[in-house]
Amino acid sequence: MANPNVDERGYIYGKFQTGPKTWTIMSRNAPQFVYLLIGDEKAALIDTFYGFGDLRQLVETITDKPVMVINTHGHFDHTGGNSFWPEAYMSEYATTEAKKAFGAEMEAMVQSHAYPDYECKVLNDGDVIELGNHTLEIIKIGAHNKGSIAILDKTERILYGGDEIEAGQVLIAAANIPTHLETMLKLKSFEDQFDFINSAHNGTHLTKDYIDDFIELDKRFIAGTAEKLDSTAGFGWADGPGGFNNAPQERYNYGRAHFIVFKSFG
Repeated sequence: MANPNVDERGYIYGKFQTGPKTWTIMSRNAPQFVYLLIGDEKAALIDTFYGFGDLRQLVETITDKPVMVINTHGHFDHTGGNSFWPEAYMSEYATTEAKKAFGAEMEAMVQSHAYPDYECKVLNDGDVIELGNHTLEIIKIGAHNKGSIAILDKTERILYGGDEIEAGQVLIAAANIPTHLETMLKLKSFEDQFDFINSAHNGTHLTKDYIDDFIELDKRFIAGTAEKLDSTAGFGWADGPGGFNNAPQERYNYGRAHFIVFKSFG
């Protein structure tokens, strides 16, 4: 039988172990990562890419434990593969957009999966998930997307921040930057409980002091003193208008922190 995760271009996904109970899965289609956290009783899969290939088959080469799918937010590049499983967990707001495919082709792809009408289950701020000697805590955040959550792996001491903090650029609406500052300050309040940050795009296993650079960039943008770069290019992002409906965009930087700022973004 043909491998659904191999096509004419080769492997769709790659995987590597980053800790005793942690695997990182990469997508060929974008500089993107999802994460598999394995406990003694079950596993948690953080995000599911767009839905190409058969992500469930790949996950089952790593673990035979029941898998709990958790979405950091409802954008389809994080939820498209949910439909390989009968249910997925996310914030209440994420349930309103998780099944909105990026176009007709992706919608048709999802309809071919085993569970196109999978059940969305709600996670709330402070919820604790026990995988079996492996404990996760849900932290409600949200500026890149108001349905974002972070997942704090209290056992492996890793914070999973989705698209709210990353090594490349955070895509954000200008009006949401005060909320991003609140988000960064909230995550910083947990900093004695994690050693690294794993983001969804552009780079993984960030040192936790990345948060400090984003806090300073937030403050400078709000004060009108942030450094605006001449080009928006970087970390795989193109220069000039584009990305979303050919919208105007600007790049701001402080230290290792970068924003791509739009007039509106959701």
